[in-house]
Formats: sequence, C-alpha cells, structure tokens
Amino acid sequence: MSKHILEIRNVHKHFGSQLVLNGVDLDVSEKEVVTIIGSSGSGKTTLLRCINLLNEPDDGHIYFMGSDLMDPKTDLEKLRMHIGMVFQSFNLFNNKTALQNCILGPMKLLKQSKEEATENAMRYLTKVGMQNFAHQQVTRLSGGQKQRVAIARALAMNPTIMLFDEPTSALDPEMVGEVLSVMKDLAKEGMTMVIVTHEMGFAEEVSDRIVFMDQGVIAEMGTPQEILKNPKEERTKAFLKRYRSNTLI
Repeated sequence: MSKHILEIRNVHKHFGSQLVLNGVDLDVSEKEVVTIIGSSGSGKTTLLRCINLLNEPDDGHIYFMGSDLMDPKTDLEKLRMHIGMVFQSFNLFNNKTALQNCILGPMKLLKQSKEEATENAMRYLTKVGMQNFAHQQVTRLSGGQKQRVAIARALAMNPTIMLFDEPTSALDPEMVGEVLSVMKDLAKEGMTMVIVTHEMGFAEEVSDRIVFMDQGVIAEMGTPQEILKNPKEERTKAFLKRYRSNTLI
C-alpha cells in the first residue's frame, strides 16, 4: 500500500449524553478497501459520516489528502468534492431523471458544461449498467437501480475516496447482488473505499482490512482471514456467531 489518503486520530463523538465514538484511530491507504462491521449502535455509521463531517467530531483530528478537516482554515467544500458518499436510502432527487441526478454536482461544483457533464455521467451510468435508464424518472426505478444511479452520481464527481453507508440494507434480497457487483468492480479497479456493511461474504471478498467496531471503539482490525476466520476478541466472535449460518463464511 502507498501513502495514507485518510488518517483518523483519537476521534470522539457524543449525541447528547451518549458517547458514540470513543477515541477512534484509523488509517486508509490509497487503493485500499476497508470494511467496517459491527452491531447496530456500535458507531460505524457515525464514524463514516465523520469522515466528511456530516457528523462533526467533538474531539480528535481527521486528515484527508494531508489536510486537517477539523482546521477552520481548511477549505472543507473543496476537499469534500473528492469524497464520494453513497447512502443507505439513496438520497436521489425524486423529481429528476437518473441522468439529471448525475450531472447536477459536476455542473455546479466542478463547473463542467452540460455537454461535458452529460458525457461523463453517461459513462458512469454505463459503468453501473444503468445507461438504458438514463432518462427514466427516479421514482420509476427499483431500489437496486436507484442505488446504482447513486453510485454513478458519486463517481461522476471523480472522487479520491468512496464511502458506502450500508448500501444494500434498504434493498430487497434479489437486488443486493447487482449493487455488490458494481462495488466489486470498483474494488478491482483500485478505487479507495470505506464500506459499512452487514454483507459478510462481500466483506471477505473485497476487503484489504476489516474493522470490527463495538461500543464506539475499534475492538479488532485485520485481514478478512484474521477477522472472519480467526478473530481474537470474544466480542468479535460473538458478533460473527450471530451472522453465521450452518456453513462458514
């Protein structure tokens, strides 16, 4: 792995009196795929949202491409353009077509012409298998199709890193595969990704490292082999036991 794109140092986050992140440290290198797993309420989504300051940490530092996102002098909006985010609930504009969703950001933030933005958007819609639905209203798309459009929209901004917040959890089971397939392709192409997911088989296949979070801390971290097949911590073992079926992951 080469240089760290992302460095998270001693990050704390409270919601009211509840401590959600308790001194988290994590590095992500260029072209690395880091998957975060853990029970509901473990802090994994909050950590992901802190990376682009959708949730602002109470304490600690987040360095992205060498700049401290917590420093008031940092041009946060400029750096955010390099961070793609795919949400659990798609977050598309329902009154627009798939293509219109994908060209808004590049035109407004990257100052691309409509022609350039459209050409780029169509390339990414094709990449995720949605080129034939470019002019379809978002409301007429299935959940899996919406999520693939959301991925194309994030890619159209030419991000340095992609964040995925449980991208398949709102989907019907038969639609999960089509979204995971797109993400597997991105991993093979060397996209730097941080993924919060419950899809253990997918995590095993694509991850360079898996992070297990519990009660606001990183309880264990290692390769898929280490975490999924030979975890050391009892709470990691207990978590995985709940997700295993009769066959091993």
